[in-house]
Amino acid sequence: MRRVLAVPPLVLALALSTAGCSALKQKPSSNVQPPRPGVPADGTEVTGIYRSIHQGLLQLRADGDFVLVVPGGPGPSAGTYTLRDGRMEVRSSACGDETGAYEVVVTGEQEAGKAVLNFSALQDLCEDRRRYLTVDPWVYANS
Repeated sequence: MRRVLAVPPLVLALALSTAGCSALKQKPSSNVQPPRPGVPADGTEVTGIYRSIHQGLLQLRADGDFVLVVPGGPGPSAGTYTLRDGRMEVRSSACGDETGAYEVVVTGEQEAGKAVLNFSALQDLCEDRRRYLTVDPWVYANS
């Protein structure tokens, strides 16, 4: 005669949900792609979310849009950017028709929390944008 072990439904549900969760934890997020050190060839190489040591946030989107939020600054601003061979041109709502030009270099390691985006102003008459893009390095965050 075979014995059947009766497992309470709650214990079975917990066991199954725990097994499912551990599988999810092991799979890395597919949207985390920190930039490689060096001069980025185009915007796809730096797409992501960056944070500064002063709690600023910079999001560079694959479609060429960006969002810049700096606590204590002029407030959030949004705009567009293009990047070719380390030269980034930006336009933002907070700066009217002014286009800014920057040199961009990635330093550190190709890992979230270690990849660093550095801006050097080549030309930008928009003082707030220039200050907030260049005052601190921007560290790639898990996004």
